[in-house]
Amino acid sequence: MKKMLKGFLVVSLLVLFSATANAAGMIKDYHAYRIKHQNIRAVIPVVDNLLGSEASVKKLARNAYYATYEDEHYYIKFYPALHDTDVYIVTDTKYDKDNNGVTQFFDSQNYEYETLDDDEAYKEYKFDFVDYARSGALDGLFTLPDGLKPLKKGMSKLNDKLSKGNDKTSSLPYSEDNDPIDLTCVDSENFYNADAGVTVTVNEYRLKNKENKYVHAFEYIVKNDSDSDIKVEKVYSERLAGIKDVTTSTFVDMDRLDLADNLGVPLAVATGGLSLGFTVANNVRLARVIKESTRYAHSLPENYDLKANSSMRILCLKFKSDPKPLKFTVIKQGQTHTFEY
Repeated sequence: MKKMLKGFLVVSLLVLFSATANAAGMIKDYHAYRIKHQNIRAVIPVVDNLLGSEASVKKLARNAYYATYEDEHYYIKFYPALHDTDVYIVTDTKYDKDNNGVTQFFDSQNYEYETLDDDEAYKEYKFDFVDYARSGALDGLFTLPDGLKPLKKGMSKLNDKLSKGNDKTSSLPYSEDNDPIDLTCVDSENFYNADAGVTVTVNEYRLKNKENKYVHAFEYIVKNDSDSDIKVEKVYSERLAGIKDVTTSTFVDMDRLDLADNLGVPLAVATGGLSLGFTVANNVRLARVIKESTRYAHSLPENYDLKANSSMRILCLKFKSDPKPLKFTVIKQGQTHTFEY
């Protein structure tokens, strides 16, 4: 079993820059697969059952795992890919991408799979790994320190201070948006509240600009399945991302800063900054971010009359690191019902 589990984690993803002198901890190889026709909510219980009893495997937050076998280290994370599941792994050892413990695991479960061919997904998964590795949680897998950490930390504190006591960081009033969404849907769930007679479909989307490193767009479709009108008295959340959250986080991560962030300040200086002159201007990138994010940064609805057998649409932004549910208070025939998804 241990041999199989070791093979299961002997895949990796994303060649990352490494400044450490400890060769045993340098990223050496990577790879990613897409499990076809298997939603992540069906895959994770199987993985948990397989890895749960292994002392060498530690489960991290949000469908991620970390394993150590002697001087070899493996990071693996599972991502929703709508009706499929992506598997992303980083390691400091080489492996056979076509025949290893991971592919054997897929075969044992009769999973149809393929090598991941999605550049946007690769970019997102890379950032997630680097961000997590920099937190110090992956002792043994090394990546560069965050050269912009003090600036990012300061901006984060400012955001939190300004947002204290606010359900949503936005000054834009709610308005129903029925235009198509031209983004990649990475996950979708359906919920039903029998007491209120309401179906809620939650769709999660990957954004196209750099704010996607921190937030995803969400679409809530709330349908009144009953023959009675209801009032959506309030929709709220402990914490959603607003325009200022997105712009301040992304401002310190524009292309010019992004290169220094990845290479490390000393190395950026050593290059004479030659590569920095060919990036898109910060104000242009920031304008793109604002244009894309504004659509999802409106206030949440209150006292919305939802007619029988009709639906409403709510768009919002959630932080990827800690997505909070939306909480609903609805009134139907004089009765108040609360639920959250």
